[in-house]
Amino acid sequence: MRASPHSRDRSLWVVLVALFVAATGMVARWGVTEAGASPSAWADIFPDGPWRVLAWGTLACGFLGLLASLGGVLRWMDRERPEISSASSRLPVRLALQEVRAGVAEALASSEADAPRVLDEVLRGALLIEASDVHLNPGPERLTVHYRADGVLHEVVSLSGPVVPRLVARIKVLSYLDGYAREPQDGSLRRRIGDVDVEARVSTLPANHGERIVLRLVRSSNSVPSLRELGFERVLCQRLEELLQKPQGMLYVSGPVGSGKTTTMYSALQQLHLTRGETTSLVSLEDPIEMQLPFATQTQINRKVGLGFAEALRSILRQDPGAIMLGEIRDKETAQIATQAGLTGHLILTTLHVQSASATFDRLAEMDVERFVLTSSCLGCLAQRLVRALCVECKRKVLPSAEISLRFTELGVDLPPGSYFEPVGCSACEGRGYWGRLPVAELLLMSEQLRAAVHRGESREAIHKIAVAEGMTSILDSALKHAQLGHTSLLEVLRVAG
Repeated sequence: MRASPHSRDRSLWVVLVALFVAATGMVARWGVTEAGASPSAWADIFPDGPWRVLAWGTLACGFLGLLASLGGVLRWMDRERPEISSASSRLPVRLALQEVRAGVAEALASSEADAPRVLDEVLRGALLIEASDVHLNPGPERLTVHYRADGVLHEVVSLSGPVVPRLVARIKVLSYLDGYAREPQDGSLRRRIGDVDVEARVSTLPANHGERIVLRLVRSSNSVPSLRELGFERVLCQRLEELLQKPQGMLYVSGPVGSGKTTTMYSALQQLHLTRGETTSLVSLEDPIEMQLPFATQTQINRKVGLGFAEALRSILRQDPGAIMLGEIRDKETAQIATQAGLTGHLILTTLHVQSASATFDRLAEMDVERFVLTSSCLGCLAQRLVRALCVECKRKVLPSAEISLRFTELGVDLPPGSYFEPVGCSACEGRGYWGRLPVAELLLMSEQLRAAVHRGESREAIHKIAVAEGMTSILDSALKHAQLGHTSLLEVLRVAG
């Protein structure tokens, strides 16, 4: 869970105060020593006794205050262009928006309405707050730019006039899209902002007042988090690591858009690389490639040239891969090829758009995958979500209301008694009450009883009950544990997992 900026600032001030006290004491002590060693010269200026210590302390305070003021001036002078690097910490949203608006205003003040600079300023601000998406929404008079950070939309700036078509054209040119087409398009944009290479998946959609454009941002990086760094519960993480030791089979990862599915699969590939070393060839099929993996062969899907998931998977299977990351199962052909490959010595990680782990089997059956093939190839199903984490500076302990308790009862959950926490809002979290996000997940591991239930065509509810009886923690229960520990609120649990 990400630490709040207020906590970081407080720690910094503690260090500065300690250094200040130490420096003042040393200077004062040196003054006393000097006074005893050579009293003739400066004893006439400062009075005798303890007043000399006070005098030297005052001088030290003035000197350190001057240094602090100089540092503040330098920070103020550099406020318009904060440094962006792969190791930079997240800038508070309020400050980042101020930076972006100032930069955009300067770009618009030029005679040509500098659209390339406007785009760079928007991307710079998105990096500063670690935004996942940038939304450009056309209106009847203005184009509004929003950031999505921690699952929340923040309005950045509104644009009008000739800069709007120029900005849209700029994005299309950088994404290699047809600037004259009035149909939905998908592309990939690459830019270098500061010392960071930025990649974005670009999607355009014609609207009644122009074109709506969404950029999904991903920082290029070779640093893939380990499975234990993702934030999953310890038991789930251990079971997932054990599953990845299997020589063949299918692991399905499901969840809504922006729930961290791709990051989880990248971490799983890295785990395979670390545990299997040079004995296993790792290959990924992605649309788009969101992070460069030095330990795997990555292939970008390109339907314009006839390279879809099914075609690429069929070709890769002839190249003796040990493990394959399949970006998504979208059609019957891909589903059937993948499940057959899971039976023939390949370990395959893929995503599927379903609401729960137990719903995976119905979805694949709808794609005409034979149930005996499905049950024989499947190793497990991981369903995950992201919940917002409460700000540690301002969260408040409360008793759950009768309405919230009733909503949990309707979900079949008896809310454990005791106090919980709710968001308040402060300067550290910029009034939102939340700071960062946490993963919650459920991992269904195939067993003989589950295979028999899937083969019989049991409902997803029945399969879910069997999995829970065998030790699976549901997403709702996982989120509720975080609420009991004070990591998130009950309302957030209901929003995400209810």
